[in-house]
Amino acid sequence: MRIKSEHRHSVSVIDTVNKMGKKKKKKAVGIDQETEEMLRHVMVRRRKELSIRGGGPTGIGNPLREVIARRKIGRLLQSQELDQLWTEAVEPQIAKQTKVVSLRNRVLMINVSDSVLISELANFHKQQILKTIQQKRPDIEIKNIKFKLNAGLKKK
Repeated sequence: MRIKSEHRHSVSVIDTVNKMGKKKKKKAVGIDQETEEMLRHVMVRRRKELSIRGGGPTGIGNPLREVIARRKIGRLLQSQELDQLWTEAVEPQIAKQTKVVSLRNRVLMINVSDSVLISELANFHKQQILKTIQQKRPDIEIKNIKFKLNAGLKKK
């Protein structure tokens, strides 16, 4: 609903200063009693509509903080569980030369100390290791294993 402002307005002139320091005259429009009542009525109606729809827009900060906090709660525990699971799934000799880095988007990231071992794991052992991990812990969803060379990784 558009409010017509053609009649019953009092107009006054206000001196303002613009960015250049020059004085500028600006008209200030006052509203009459009838228009003010109409505006009040519109605002009350809009507040009622917002309360029916759930109170209008809300900030995203608090829910986002809650999600982040929930996702970080189990990470340390999950990391230790993944280390243990990896050690059980591979041979002791391989476990000594590898380290679990992370589990993101259902992909297990493993650091490996040697490029030859990466090739062997990726080409010959990957599917068997993945199958073993999925059998031991079906609750931890792992769809793939990726190996990354970390020459600084010392043998245990």
